[in-house]
Amino acid sequence: MAQGRGTTNSGQAQTPLLEHFPPLARNRNYLLLFGSYAVSVLGDRVHFLVMLQLLCIVILRQKAVDSQHFAQLNLAMFLPFFLLAPLAGIVADRIPRRRIMISCDLSRAVLVVIARTVLLAGAMGRWMSIPQLLWLLFGSEVVLSIFGEMFSPARAAILPNLVHPQELLQANAWINPAGTIVTLIGFLVGGWLVTRNLAWAMYVDACTYCISAGCVIAMRLPRGVDVPAPANRGKSMRASLRQGVSYLRRHTRPLQVISLELGFFAISTLILNSLPSLVHRRFHLGPRHLYFTMALTGLGMIAGALALSRAKQNIPKEIGIGWSVVLLGIGLLLAAHAPSWPAMVLWLMVAACFGSIMFISVDTLLQRIVPDFMRGRVMGVRDMVTTAGLITMTVPMALLPGMHVLVVKLVYAMGTLSLLLGIGLVIFYYRGQALPAGQAVKLRIFRVYMVVRHGYRRIGPCRIPAQGPVIIACNHGCRSGPLALLISSPRRFIRLMVAQEYRHTLLLGLLLRWGQAIPVQRVPADAASLRSSLRVLRGGCVLGLFSDGGISEAGRLEPATPEIAALALMSRAPVVPVYVHSARPHGRGLGNFFRLGRVRLYYGAPLRFTHIGPRQRDCATLEEVAGRIRQAMTELQAKADAGNAPAAG
Repeated sequence: MAQGRGTTNSGQAQTPLLEHFPPLARNRNYLLLFGSYAVSVLGDRVHFLVMLQLLCIVILRQKAVDSQHFAQLNLAMFLPFFLLAPLAGIVADRIPRRRIMISCDLSRAVLVVIARTVLLAGAMGRWMSIPQLLWLLFGSEVVLSIFGEMFSPARAAILPNLVHPQELLQANAWINPAGTIVTLIGFLVGGWLVTRNLAWAMYVDACTYCISAGCVIAMRLPRGVDVPAPANRGKSMRASLRQGVSYLRRHTRPLQVISLELGFFAISTLILNSLPSLVHRRFHLGPRHLYFTMALTGLGMIAGALALSRAKQNIPKEIGIGWSVVLLGIGLLLAAHAPSWPAMVLWLMVAACFGSIMFISVDTLLQRIVPDFMRGRVMGVRDMVTTAGLITMTVPMALLPGMHVLVVKLVYAMGTLSLLLGIGLVIFYYRGQALPAGQAVKLRIFRVYMVVRHGYRRIGPCRIPAQGPVIIACNHGCRSGPLALLISSPRRFIRLMVAQEYRHTLLLGLLLRWGQAIPVQRVPADAASLRSSLRVLRGGCVLGLFSDGGISEAGRLEPATPEIAALALMSRAPVVPVYVHSARPHGRGLGNFFRLGRVRLYYGAPLRFTHIGPRQRDCATLEEVAGRIRQAMTELQAKADAGNAPAAG
């Protein structure tokens, strides 16, 4: 793949593409960015617990952490993000982003060592008053947050330049669970460190920022990848700001995506600030249960991100966004109504799972639709708007002492709003569907199963004609082949012909009845199924057949059956060859249906046999038609084998 920097019609620079994109697991630059982010998140979590320990235990001499001080500390971290996010976005478009990330990490490391050492010495030695300690603590936190804000849009803007566009969703899905896992580890490690030796916890915090900077330094970016676009050179800060505002005024879609991220951050902040009161005051449990609650909620986010990492670019928007928001709202409502601490944690995990899926989906969408020359400023606006949501949920709990009694009602309110918004998004998405709503919902359910459990992807466009009868000739090398074929057509519903016995199985039979499959008996000439097929085709529908006549035990391509050729000649319908490649050939047992695999589906060009008369159905003619179908599928098989061959070395 040899692609360089492209330009739009207006002369603006598009996203620079590397000449070669290795797979994510071997992409050096992506892995180093991944490591930098993970280590930086670890430092942030250790840093947060150090700050909390300094504030509540050392300075204020309290016995436990409460929601108000928890929220006050978050507020000091969020304010710089809100006030300086547009400036940080402009800087990310004008200065090489790698240089910004290195400078911010090293600056944070130095500041952590100096400020926290002075704080600890002043608090333990009692040579600083409490107001002085508070000013130093919150002031240094604001400065650290400024560097964090400069780092954030630079990292988000450089990521799409390091991976293949089709792997961007998977790249984000790997980074987000890593952040959550490291957050979990950070809370555990940080909690252990601050209770053992607060000074050592501070130095570990500083070391993480140094390691993060080292990862970014080790990146080997080809020339031109991290160079400011020509459209941004020589402009004043004011001109860059006006250009960004003008872009967002002309393109409303990024603002719509950012508004969804605003909702996610508002909800997550409310839950985070509410956890101390929910655990301590509602269920009368101690700090250990609070940390367990944070950790298990993080596991829910990990589960959602890992499920999405199987999807790559194939999760539809109504699933990744609409239905995820619905289920997020349901999880919050049930968590607010939970009668016990385990039940509350369970439903918070459900809400966190679907919230993670929604956030990764919309964040990837934003990175895809915004060009590189504008991406830093748009990411800066995203940080500003989402931070506004964080502050909106944090200020009342930080400044109003009695807010802890309202946390359950606030969670109820957020759950209800999420549920209503999700229903509205689902309705909006399905209004634009080419298929009837019932069929579209069924296909989306099948798609989620295939993507998550079988790693399904369609390679290339769907080649089914927009109207008229169509016959799909597909191989049958795995049990998941029928569902892969069923979900491959976005605009026309495929009626499948399947063996009669499968309709009587419990789960597969239910799925096939949902898919309106046509039963066929395993006999050489099943007149009833032939008549049913002709009725479907004469009604202008799409009929899916399996040319093998049954599942190939070894996953090999079998000769096409003469029944397909006869149907093509009698109905005058074009035949579209399809090949399903599975990394796991057919195996016996129901467990094979649920086994993780990798399914790829390929469409070929439609074959038309209108030059043959409908009554020419002698054996030679049928063999000629079946041979052409077999030849087209053999070519697709060769293409699939070449595209799925293991990499050398």
